[in-house]
Amino acid sequence: MRAKLFVMLTVLAMAFAFIPAASAGDGPGLTPEEVNEVIFPGASIEIEKTVHTPEIPPSVDVCLLEDETGSFSDDIANLQNPATIAAIYNDVVAGAPGANFAVAGFRDYDLDPYGNSGDWVYRLTSAMSPDFLDWESGVNALTAGGGNDGPEAQYDAIVAAAGPGPTDYEPDSQGFEDDCGWRVDDTVTRVLVVTTDAPFHGPDGTHANDEASTLAALGAQDVVVIGLKAPGAGGELDALAAATGGSVQALSSDGSNIATAILDGLADIEIEVAMTSNCSDPITTTFDPASIVVTSGDDAVFTETISVAATAPGGTYHCADWALIDGTPMADEAGVVIREVKTIQVPEGFLTGGGQIGKGKSALSFGGNVGYLADAGFTVVGEWQFHDHDLKLIMHSLEIQALQFSNDTDPAPDPPPANANVGTFAGSARVKVGSGAWDYGCRFVAEVHDHGEPDVEDEFGIFIDCGTDSWDYFPTEVVDSGNLQIHSGLKD
Repeated sequence: MRAKLFVMLTVLAMAFAFIPAASAGDGPGLTPEEVNEVIFPGASIEIEKTVHTPEIPPSVDVCLLEDETGSFSDDIANLQNPATIAAIYNDVVAGAPGANFAVAGFRDYDLDPYGNSGDWVYRLTSAMSPDFLDWESGVNALTAGGGNDGPEAQYDAIVAAAGPGPTDYEPDSQGFEDDCGWRVDDTVTRVLVVTTDAPFHGPDGTHANDEASTLAALGAQDVVVIGLKAPGAGGELDALAAATGGSVQALSSDGSNIATAILDGLADIEIEVAMTSNCSDPITTTFDPASIVVTSGDDAVFTETISVAATAPGGTYHCADWALIDGTPMADEAGVVIREVKTIQVPEGFLTGGGQIGKGKSALSFGGNVGYLADAGFTVVGEWQFHDHDLKLIMHSLEIQALQFSNDTDPAPDPPPANANVGTFAGSARVKVGSGAWDYGCRFVAEVHDHGEPDVEDEFGIFIDCGTDSWDYFPTEVVDSGNLQIHSGLKD
């Protein structure tokens, strides 16, 4: 047996496949960035996949609904600073290149005692647009004045901003304008940023909406509320934001921190993360869970199962996975979709299975898979385990370095024929006996006989050599339970 081991390791030894490590960088990304695996036909593996989500949802409609009452004069003046207008736009677009913007304002009904003459409940100063000049124009069109009493018409204004289209919640003299102009696209995250320093008017014969009807309008259009609360605001924004997956940010008394508050709010939105793949038969992928809701910027972790069909031809297969954020493919700052690239090598000409010889405490148990990759060098891959329960000996292969298929009666050519029924393989191993330490300096040769399906007097034998100690289980013995199967040899 030592001569056979030496011949196989020196003549047939081939390089063992390895998996390079992957690391995630800053910003949106996938870990691992690539997967290189050997998967036998009919087998599967699990990979933990982490999606590093973007700070801002990748496709977002942002509608700023600004308090235009007299107490917001300094806030609006700070918002209209050219540097602030540009900072909000540029920072949002940097994190969400497909972002669109709209601007609207509210006061109250121009009826005493609610508002002043000429006040409005809601008005749109610029409809949804990706253009900076539209955003700038909408912000600069905001004015401060009126408002009369303390509470304002925020509920009715929010319902009007949510849409769709004009609403009939107000008297004819207070005809609302169009909503924010949300894109009709299920992959877009719709965000309504509401600023105020006052509590909300509820239904009173003039004001039409309360929390429940406002949430119904927001839900119908799938709008997330970010509340920017200046001193004096009530708790209404907190309830709307919590119910829609948004957040509330503190706004200073003069609104000087509005740019930071808007960005912090956009970075605190709940998003739905899912994985998808272009892998196709014979390679399939599934993800658990199917989707995860996280806060934008947080990690979402999935378990991916990569499976190879039992009938898969040997070869190297390439495909890719990518993440969907609210249905939109996650991309880098340049707008390029971030993909995890897979290289799956499927052996062609291989043996699989396992079984047991004997019973009880004296049993020998074994199993694994070993095969050729369909590459230029017929690389050998796989793993094998063996357990002598009587001796409490455990062997785990470290590297399969040689594999030869043959026939019970006739010499087998190389590469192996499809009708081979004997597989002999060798490699390095670690071995442990009883409670002793693992010995990583061992070698082994194993032989499998496949005489039919299922388990028609299959045979198995193994020789293990750790230098100072060796164990010989030859000649091969008939398997008492289990099944050993040699699959078709290398195809043309």
